[in-house]
Amino acid sequence: MKKIISRHQTIGIIGLAKNTGKTTTLNHLIKQLKDDKIGLTSIGLDGEELDQVTKLPKPRIKLRPGMIIATAKQCITDKKLVYRIIEETRMQTALGPVVIIEIMSKGKLVVAGPTTNKELDKVIKKLRKHAEKVLIDGAFNRMTFVSLDQIDAIILTTGASVHYNMKKTISKTKRVMDSFAIKPTTKLKRLPDSPMILQTATHIVAFKDKRIETIQAALKMFDEPLEMMYVQGAVTETLIDYFIEASLRGFNLICDDATKLLVSEPYFDYLHKLGITLNVINHCPLVALTINPTSPTGHDYDADVFLKEMQKVTALPVFDVMRKETGHVKTKSQS
Repeated sequence: MKKIISRHQTIGIIGLAKNTGKTTTLNHLIKQLKDDKIGLTSIGLDGEELDQVTKLPKPRIKLRPGMIIATAKQCITDKKLVYRIIEETRMQTALGPVVIIEIMSKGKLVVAGPTTNKELDKVIKKLRKHAEKVLIDGAFNRMTFVSLDQIDAIILTTGASVHYNMKKTISKTKRVMDSFAIKPTTKLKRLPDSPMILQTATHIVAFKDKRIETIQAALKMFDEPLEMMYVQGAVTETLIDYFIEASLRGFNLICDDATKLLVSEPYFDYLHKLGITLNVINHCPLVALTINPTSPTGHDYDADVFLKEMQKVTALPVFDVMRKETGHVKTKSQS
């Protein structure tokens, strides 16, 4: 995996669900990057000793001297951890201000970083001043609230906790991987300030909201077919239901990035049947997939079968992070 991440400075690790091995993947990357100065933050709270949903034990992020961490001040609870504060920012979280610290000893830490686009961008830029590699910890649902424009590459984590049925887990994972393969648009160079933009052959109008009522009123005003729609933030199933109901067809739907497509697999099929093409503004490559065949609720997968079946649906390198790194056997797709 070291060879894969060596080409990128800022890497996001996204968990498709809780307990998919995201923190284990992070710890593996930290170990792999032993010769690099690492910066680390998370989108919101992660690395807690107990999973906030299941209340089951989970691994914490393992630190080593020289790492630069951006986290909420109240998260630094390990009395044995030696560190120095580089900067106390004005960014506030529920656990106090975000601080930039340099780790001076080995230890473990809860990481709770910023939760908005603007603040995450600022934190990444601050970490880059001190670190060669920056790792961003982010669950898929939390990524909806941030932008990928500061992230160079994504590693996706999936596993048995996504669904008790392995085939459904693989199907959902493939759909997310396909989303990251959506091509960038040539029509918009950067994220617009407007929540929605509609374009026809003779009109292009920016709107202050993205309500369905606004779309309905605009289309009546245009009185001609829609050619392009930009939607800021999440693209929802409710929006696509409206496309179906109104029989809106054959236009280009543009969203911020792959994490904003909050729809289940059938809805991608609906878009295809309507002739609606998808593009993103911020294209961030997915460079690897890590899998966890175990689940805290007990419905584990056969590790070898899960690995082989996942490799059948992607050309990406696939790693089983639960094999304690040293037990991992390199496969053809990973060499």
